[in-house]
Amino acid sequence: MTLHIGSEEPVNKIIERLSTYLDRLAGQVFELENTVSRTVGEKTTSDTSTITDLQGLDFLRQSLEDLALMTLLMSRQEASRFNAADLQEVSAKLKLKATQSLLQGEDHTHFGENPDSTGDLDLF
Repeated sequence: MTLHIGSEEPVNKIIERLSTYLDRLAGQVFELENTVSRTVGEKTTSDTSTITDLQGLDFLRQSLEDLALMTLLMSRQEASRFNAADLQEVSAKLKLKATQSLLQGEDHTHFGENPDSTGDLDLF
């Protein structure tokens, strides 16, 4: 797609495409999770650092899924601004506190740490 001077692209369409892209990235991470899980499952023991790394990969996938959903829902909004009720509605559909904090304008200092996630590790 080539934009010409003077042409316009609706923000909601750009956000919708961003959502699709994030969703595809989440799918790739999911496939990677499955591959790593099968490889680790073949070993008789798993050390703590391996499990921590897998949890980080799971957090990454869940974050991408949340961001894909968030941007999709935002692309469907007609208004240029969101009121508190709109933000709460979108936030309620997200899994992770980290992505919820993006909507609420909060500084998220625990990026990727276990207390952040309201979702469980759904790798095994």
